[in-house]
Amino acid sequence: MPQVHDFGNNVFGVTGLHHIAGIGVNAGFILASDTVIHIDSGMTITDGEYLLSKSKEKATQQENVLLILTHHHSDHIFGMRIFKEVDAEVIAHENVRKFLSHRRLFSFRTLLDSYKPFIVKMMVEKLSYTKERAERELGDVKLFPPDQTFKDDKTLQMDDQELLLLYTPGHVPSETSVYHPISKTLFAGDTIYQDMPLTTRFGGPKEWKQWIESLEKLERLDIENIVPGHGKICKKDEIRRNIEYLEDFLSR
Repeated sequence: MPQVHDFGNNVFGVTGLHHIAGIGVNAGFILASDTVIHIDSGMTITDGEYLLSKSKEKATQQENVLLILTHHHSDHIFGMRIFKEVDAEVIAHENVRKFLSHRRLFSFRTLLDSYKPFIVKMMVEKLSYTKERAERELGDVKLFPPDQTFKDDKTLQMDDQELLLLYTPGHVPSETSVYHPISKTLFAGDTIYQDMPLTTRFGGPKEWKQWIESLEKLERLDIENIVPGHGKICKKDEIRRNIEYLEDFLSR
């Protein structure tokens, strides 16, 4: 079951959203004076609905919605349609746009159109789903390119809230971590995994070294709570565990 965590200063983390492999997915939201800022949208339409309903419960008013994507993987973006239905603006690293607009040669369709069928196929072939169950579980997924992109670190001033969008590649080239300085909360996406092996299969030694550099960058921040991409809410010492995991992985 998903769980909402209140960090104070109108900052909330959400853990335990659905994942097709059972490891859970995390997200979060921040309430600014006129805007609800969501970080990631979950893997299913149901989880997208859950996230938006929880922010609506907490918000005194909700004139605008902003959705920040930490990276392009399906478990963090497939709930996007729910947010676009309330006219949310989507912001992400430019590599998210590049990924979603890439054309697959065998179908001549962009990944905006073919990403869900690819995930359904994987669920059937690798996770023993039936096609019908996979379709039903994910829901009526529809993807959209980001409305706004950035290349390097970006400071986002939204009403009375300041956010740092920190480019933290390594897991994938589109990876971004979101830092809220007032509450000292870090939404790390898949830059940080809590108490579990890191997913390294999307890169090689070059990317893993880059990942370590990204983690060292985050380690310099004043952090009270971390919302990792997967696992439980954790403290700053989890960054060092992730660095040591990658260093050991590289040495082997």
